[in-house]
Amino acid sequence: MQLDRVPPPVALPEEATSQLSGTIPPSDGVESADRFGAAPLRRALSWRGGLAVLAGAFSLLGQGERARVDSRFVSPSSTLATYWSALRDDDVEGASECLVDGGDGVPEPGTLWFLPPTSDLTLTSFRTLSVTAGRLLVRYEVRYHPRGSRVDLRFETGNELVREHGEWRIARGIGEASMPEWKPIPRTVDI
Repeated sequence: MQLDRVPPPVALPEEATSQLSGTIPPSDGVESADRFGAAPLRRALSWRGGLAVLAGAFSLLGQGERARVDSRFVSPSSTLATYWSALRDDDVEGASECLVDGGDGVPEPGTLWFLPPTSDLTLTSFRTLSVTAGRLLVRYEVRYHPRGSRVDLRFETGNELVREHGEWRIARGIGEASMPEWKPIPRTVDI
């Protein structure tokens, strides 16, 4: 293209030039909002419109999947209490419900399957370490009272717990339980 043969631009009035360039000419003072294309004010929502919005919002309630959290698994301590209670009562199904994988790992070394029948079992001295959101390492002490004995026995153990769908489950044991030395309990035997 030869620029010397292109005709010069036609001079436009100042108002047309400012609209083409995309800028607004400077004003002499305060301007109204209408000049910038502001939308006019709207009326308030009528009672019928408000009722329609309320009905639409109300119809959305309850949509989606219902979340049912078993009260036995709402916290790590309640899950561990449920697990040890099931072990004390020889409830394999109840103990397996507390585990992530269902039944793998029941019984595990350190559980009550090799302990004597107990009349009382409590969990104390909880110490937790948060690994990630929804994953905990828990160390605690198991105290139990063997039937026919006058002394309470105890040992420390630990578990890794995982939160799945709002419920805490036992993922695995941590290390080995520090079991007390086994001492047979003397019992009277009728012959």
